[in-house]
Amino acid sequence: MSAPGAVEPMYQEQVMEFPYKHSTGETVGRFLAGLKEQQTIWGHRVAGQGVVVPPMGYSEIDGRGGGEWVAVKDTGVITAAAIVHHPIARLHPFEQPFAFVLVRLDGADTALAHVVRDDLGKVKVGARVQADWKPDGERVGSVRDIAAFRVVG
Repeated sequence: MSAPGAVEPMYQEQVMEFPYKHSTGETVGRFLAGLKEQQTIWGHRVAGQGVVVPPMGYSEIDGRGGGEWVAVKDTGVITAAAIVHHPIARLHPFEQPFAFVLVRLDGADTALAHVVRDDLGKVKVGARVQADWKPDGERVGSVRDIAAFRVVG
């Protein structure tokens, strides 16, 4: 029970953001440079895990450092998918329906998280996909240099 004249606490929801830059380090830097400069997707052969894409530079199993760099193909297979029928502004990357997918690229043993924007009726586990790259001059060294994947089979 509140005292006469007392004001009940009020609550206000606020969103706080902390923009910052950080160094990518050698491993992620090489991966991103490959996307930007060569349209090449680099993986890292890691003990006990095979070829990891995107590369981590170490084994999640025993912490040993990564080994050989391996260029994997920009084609692969969907291993998981979630279709977003009603994208939410500022939360999702597109305004039109799309699918979040995990793609195990040909030559990799792990899956890369990305998106499919077209032919959503063909999106399913096991479907073959191929990367659609941004044109030369538009790639910036980001996983988004792959604009999206498209279903090819």
